[in-house]
Amino acid sequence: MKRENELLDQVILFLIFLVSAILVYAQYQFSKLLGNSVWNYISLTLILALVGAILLLALNTEKKSNVFDFTRKEAPKPWTFMEKLSFGMVGVIALLIVFNQMQISQASTLLGVKTLPAGLTFKSSSAKTPLALTGDPSKDAMTIVIPRGVPFYGEAIGVSFDDPINGLEIIAQFDPSYGKNKIQLTQEEKARYIKIDTTPYITCEFCCGVKTAVTQSGQPSCGCKHSWAIRGLTAYLIKNYPTLSDEEIIKELAKWKGLFFPKQMIQRYIEQSQTGQYTNDIAALLLDVDETKLAEMKAKVATTGPASASSTAANIDELPNMVGGC
Repeated sequence: MKRENELLDQVILFLIFLVSAILVYAQYQFSKLLGNSVWNYISLTLILALVGAILLLALNTEKKSNVFDFTRKEAPKPWTFMEKLSFGMVGVIALLIVFNQMQISQASTLLGVKTLPAGLTFKSSSAKTPLALTGDPSKDAMTIVIPRGVPFYGEAIGVSFDDPINGLEIIAQFDPSYGKNKIQLTQEEKARYIKIDTTPYITCEFCCGVKTAVTQSGQPSCGCKHSWAIRGLTAYLIKNYPTLSDEEIIKELAKWKGLFFPKQMIQRYIEQSQTGQYTNDIAALLLDVDETKLAEMKAKVATTGPASASSTAANIDELPNMVGGC
């Protein structure tokens, strides 16, 4: 019986160590995602208590072989230190499991997996979908600058690239400064917001002349609706899709800029494709085009000459200078 109890003790110890290791690893993963969340600090405190208890248990187990022997038949005795420690560890592990579940909920919210109006749910990013180019400079210019269909966040907020006027009004209302549905940003999120929206030419310079959507302090550089929309979409994507890179967010902003100013943006793309030197807005639209394809496009424009340029200019001449009011 003594030998069986010792084996049971070893099995219980192994299970405690295994579960503890899993919880510590899970907490490490959550800490990278949740940053300075209060849940992290509480869970870290519990983990430190757990690690300390494990060390004490490991040191004392060698001295007492029947630490977990709860099958003794003699009259009840006061709990020993090791028995109290064992039950305390079970309690700490239980609390850690509860906090991990709460952190899963918090992590899901940060990733956009949360309840949205009208029962809409989060959709994964389509940011890496490659563009289908034909090699025709005129057609490819339209494909690159003028997006089509519903973006990965479109269903959640009710926007489509095929209805830019309605989309302009919706995303503009997320503007942290002027929108009716202002996005509230944390200090860390606001720093990222400022970094993205002070990127030159990711704004409405074609109608207002400004080169950035906000100033270095985060204040709006312009009060036109296009600028509202740029700031609103920036804040929305930072808040609801935090795993997107800055470049991917800028690309989404550039897509809407192409819809707001189609003629100017296509003209800018055509001019820059001949030199291979791109402003940030055009460079963002080309994120899904590999370097080989870009070189082929540049060579195509160079070899087709003025005739192609005239044809392309004729194709875009009918496009509006601006969509939506300034």
